[in-house]
Formats: sequence, C-alpha cells, structure tokens
Amino acid sequence: MRVLLCTVVTTTVLFGATAVAPGQARQAGAAAQQAASAPRDKAAYFPNEDLQSIWKDLEAKQVINKRVLEGGAYSINVRIVKEGDAPLVHASSMDIWVTTAGTATAITGGQLVDGKKRPNVDDEAGSAIRDGVERALKAGDVLYVPAGVPHGFKDIKGFRALLIRFDTK
Repeated sequence: MRVLLCTVVTTTVLFGATAVAPGQARQAGAAAQQAASAPRDKAAYFPNEDLQSIWKDLEAKQVINKRVLEGGAYSINVRIVKEGDAPLVHASSMDIWVTTAGTATAITGGQLVDGKKRPNVDDEAGSAIRDGVERALKAGDVLYVPAGVPHGFKDIKGFRALLIRFDTK
C-alpha cells in the first residue's frame, strides 16, 4: 500500500495532474507558511511558475525548505541544499529527491560519521559519510533514500529539488 502511495505521489509530481481547479495551488502557496493539506478526493497541481517563485523566495530569505503539501504520513517540499549541509539519516522516513535544476553529487549508504540526534525529530546529523556511494545528479534525475540510509550532497551548483518524504513507521 505504501509503495502504491509513493508511486502515485511521485508520478503526480513528475508528470503533473490537472484535477485541481486552476489557481488552487497558487492560493495555497500564497497563504502564510502553512502547507496545503493533501486532498483525498482529487489530484493536486503545482504549476512550475509557482515552484520557481517559491525557490526565489526561499533563496532571498535564506530558508532551505518550504512544505507545499502536507499529507500526514507524507509531504512534498521545495528544498534548497547548500554546500556543507550535514549528512543525515532518517530513522522513520524515506526520501524521494526529484532534481529540477542544476547539479550535485549525492553521497548515500556507508556510515554516518559523528552522528548526533537532532532535537525534536528522529534524525541524526553527522560530519561526513564514510564508504558511501557517490552519484552525480542533474535535472530530471530521481534519488530514492530509504529510512536508515545515510545521505548527503556535495559539489552543489544551482541544485534545486523537490523532496517527497514518506513516514515508514
């Protein structure tokens, strides 16, 4: 069931769905910092111009994340990754990174070095990843990171991604 949900949400983000009335996502994006609740009876649509506007706003405010859809056990986020961001391990959530612009090198697997639990979440942040696998990412690439797998990024050049996160426990 969870795999089906992951597939449906990822496909919606990658290929778009048009069942929401035009402007609904715009109105949700214009609301303060509150993410739109995921509809249960129709698809959600996020026009590229709205996503681009969110990225520009995040960059101007030096904020790294904006949740654009909240589904309880899953969320869709507009995410900025910065060079030097700590690598992470999520104990009870998995990530799907959909690269929309720029490039970066993802480092996954291996062991988190100097891992310390982050406050108020079930994540650990570390100083590096030892013996991880490096993969170059470019626009159009998708990275899947299961719960418990260390992941981080380096060599970031204009990297923008949608982060789709699912609770796994």
